[in-house]
Amino acid sequence: MENLNSVEIWLNNVAISHSNSEGTYDRYKRNLQSFCNFIGKTPQQILEEYEKSSDRDFKKKYAQLLRAFRSHLFTKQLSPNTIHSGTTAVKSFFKYNDLPLGHVPMAQQRVLYHNRDITKEEIKLILDASRPREKAFYIIMAQSGLRPHTISHLKYKHIKEDFEKKIVPCKIDVPQEIAKGKYGSYFTFIGKEGVKYLRAYLNTRPNLKDDDYLFPMQGSTERVNPKSITGLFTRTVLKLQQKGLIAVKQEVEGKPRDIRLYNLRKFFRKFAHQAGSEIRDFWMGHTVKAGVDDHYRLQDVEFHRKLYKEKAMPFLRIETHTPTETDKKITELEEENKELGTKVTELDKRIKKYEDMEKDFYHLMKDYNNWDYRLRKERESWQELIRLQQKQVEAFRDEVEKLRKEKEELEKKQKKK
Repeated sequence: MENLNSVEIWLNNVAISHSNSEGTYDRYKRNLQSFCNFIGKTPQQILEEYEKSSDRDFKKKYAQLLRAFRSHLFTKQLSPNTIHSGTTAVKSFFKYNDLPLGHVPMAQQRVLYHNRDITKEEIKLILDASRPREKAFYIIMAQSGLRPHTISHLKYKHIKEDFEKKIVPCKIDVPQEIAKGKYGSYFTFIGKEGVKYLRAYLNTRPNLKDDDYLFPMQGSTERVNPKSITGLFTRTVLKLQQKGLIAVKQEVEGKPRDIRLYNLRKFFRKFAHQAGSEIRDFWMGHTVKAGVDDHYRLQDVEFHRKLYKEKAMPFLRIETHTPTETDKKITELEEENKELGTKVTELDKRIKKYEDMEKDFYHLMKDYNNWDYRLRKERESWQELIRLQQKQVEAFRDEVEKLRKEKEELEKKQKKK
């Protein structure tokens, strides 16, 4: 862009009233450049045109151009927030250069592609599939609420005191020069798991000095680019999706997915809420009214550490159950025990019934055996009696046969006479 001097003056004014982050600077500059490309003029040419025009004609013309620019952004299917951001940047440039501008309605801000809530189980899957450096980066983001840009600027001296003393929660100092907007310094904490993953990573980098970046680029001493961490996170999530371990949605090709690096910061915001929104926002580095509310924020480190330990750290655990999960598990176990108790009672009844049946069967078999024994004895006696009778019958039969023969002989003799 030509005449960067006028643009730089404007951006410096933006920095005073806005966050002054590199992202804001680049976004405002990029949006103004997009508008200038659309109308075919440079910022300097716009300023020169105003000097040669009447206020009425100038503001009417550029209001029409800005509305046309908004329509152009809409036809590119950009989100309402992107259209709003582009319009805001142009109006800001006009305002800070005292250029009149007719009415241009602002696009209603609306988030189209939401980051969904990421679960503890999903974070654990991502950690397990990542290298030590990325593991440490992700867990710090999830347990401290820090922005990727802020984490990439952290140096060893910012965690050294608590880290070397093995204090948990471990304090992370965020000095003013790396805070978003550089509005002031603050601090936050990480829990036991954050310290564990960070220590595992730093063990691969012996002899760290105070001014060494915690997360340098591979093979370099320069700080890592947050965009590269974002890319690594996305690739890991997509690999897990291919394996069927994580469900990821992307409503429109080329637009954000519902799981991205910032989901980890959302995880912190959700589960650190028990400490109170004001304290949670302080840990996350959110700005407050400059010069007023900031003076009333509690700055006592040990007070914050106690709050974090009791109200945040238990709910930010990744590898073990949180208190709410433990309560839920206890309730589930109590229900299971109740069901098991009912089943045991039912089984006791069935066992008692079986035992009673077994006793009845035992007595029945005993009676049967007694009767069977008596019957067998009685049968044997009858059989013996029958055998005796049979012998007597046989003996009688022989006697009858003799008598029959004698009779026949007598009858024959009688006939001869």
